[in-house]
Amino acid sequence: MRVAICDDETNALDLLQSRLEQNERANQIKRFLSGKQLRDAIAEGERFDLIFMDIEWNGPQNGIDFASEVNETCPNTQIIFVTGHPDRFFQQIFLKPVHLCGYLDKPIDPDVLEKLLQKALEAIHAREAQQLLIQQNGTIHSVLISKIQYLESRGHQVTIHTADEKFICYERLEKLMEQLSLSFFQCHKSYLVNMDFIRRIEKSSVLLKNGGEIPISKARYADTRTALFRYMGETL
Repeated sequence: MRVAICDDETNALDLLQSRLEQNERANQIKRFLSGKQLRDAIAEGERFDLIFMDIEWNGPQNGIDFASEVNETCPNTQIIFVTGHPDRFFQQIFLKPVHLCGYLDKPIDPDVLEKLLQKALEAIHAREAQQLLIQQNGTIHSVLISKIQYLESRGHQVTIHTADEKFICYERLEKLMEQLSLSFFQCHKSYLVNMDFIRRIEKSSVLLKNGGEIPISKARYADTRTALFRYMGETL
């Protein structure tokens, strides 16, 4: 599991890294002394399965703000908030969209840390197990459902869009939807969108976090907004 630790106190980084190095689940550990360092690393292509994010920072932003930024680019990255003042931030951690795995008090309880690492690993395995099998040009492809941004139907073909690839298969959109997770919603008769990748919804289109744009029909506008708000509430 690829793990990042983000805290502006060197002693806190040292202690948490020491705890993680004693656990076989965290086989790659990177540390960052500022949210900016972490932001730059992600912008350069680094990806993490789990981030331990300290909440209190010397600056206008706190760890909750940084975690929300991470979620924009990496919706599958899980976050564990860390703080020495849990009562001060307990409600705030639910106010912004993050893939929340848990909450750690300082000083860190090794038993709680162990349980959170196991929870994060189980979530990763569950996500990796969800795959969509399609046939393209006589070849069977296995596509991770979590990587699919949207599906587009044209005639008798459906194009499956991920960040890196496109797959074309001869199948009905409605049939494929039966195999997808609850994060998908039909915003248009010809489009299914993965709500994990939605940045915002406008009157005639859905804007994606990668800058892409797909149409939304007038008839499905209200239902799409409702579905997104409900989904975001369930995943916080």
